[in-house]
Amino acid sequence: MIRKLKLMPYERKKQLYGFLFVLPWIIGFILFFAKPMFVSMMYSFQTLEVTPQGLKGTYIGLDNYKFALFNDPNFIREGVTSLVNMLYGVPLILVYSLFVALLLKDNFRGRGLMRAIAFLPVIVASGVLMQVLKEDVFSQGMRGGVESVYLFSNIGMDSILRELGFGQQLIGVFNSVISRIFDLTWHSGVQVLLFLAGLHAIPGFLYEASSLEGARKWEQFWKITLPMLTPIILLNIVYTIIDTFTDYGNSVIMMIYNAAFSQIRFGYSSAMAWLYCLMIGVFLGIVYLILKKRTVYME
Repeated sequence: MIRKLKLMPYERKKQLYGFLFVLPWIIGFILFFAKPMFVSMMYSFQTLEVTPQGLKGTYIGLDNYKFALFNDPNFIREGVTSLVNMLYGVPLILVYSLFVALLLKDNFRGRGLMRAIAFLPVIVASGVLMQVLKEDVFSQGMRGGVESVYLFSNIGMDSILRELGFGQQLIGVFNSVISRIFDLTWHSGVQVLLFLAGLHAIPGFLYEASSLEGARKWEQFWKITLPMLTPIILLNIVYTIIDTFTDYGNSVIMMIYNAAFSQIRFGYSSAMAWLYCLMIGVFLGIVYLILKKRTVYME
């Protein structure tokens, strides 16, 4: 077996290694996710009621889907809000992650510790813990007798921006960015790790050759680093979009959860979940089609 593996062509080895890498996910999906997804699809075409014998479903066709799209204003409104939050949240996370990865790439004392700190939120911050942390910050502010509290105060920044002549709308955007720094830091661990892997995969001779030609660090970043990172950028965009859409605090996720477990409307909740999944899939497809032609793969 080992001899056959050694004689296997390189491209075939890469395919085999890729399959072995995703095999645990495939097994887990078949064992734990395939059946619930199928049941959820069935529920979405039914109205369900709780009986002593369990859930009893009555087939109603596409009524749940029609109600979500044409009769429930909250679903469409929250879906649009989720999309808008994603449109400005994803670029912020990507820029921040790339900036941190560039800082952590070079050798310096304590680099291992700083990398661990950058990735620590991914390990300890589940969605529930993240919500508890934010609520604890807010509750401390209320106990202290203040109207609101932020991890980073931007009250002084408001007056500075007004003195500089910025409009209230621009100041509002700036305040929104500042108040999201906490979430930004806690949602960037995986992206930082992926960017670090991409930065270390760029061949050093490219920088050496460009330095001999007189290229400066700024020019090397735009002409070498950024183009060579485009596959990782695409991967990070896809991951961040999915992570943003499925975040515990996402309003659509909370609507789906409340419809199922608070209102006991399992059929309608399943229909909303599948519509939301379809929206995410369509958006990801559009993003991929736009970015795939701009992705540079090293031969």
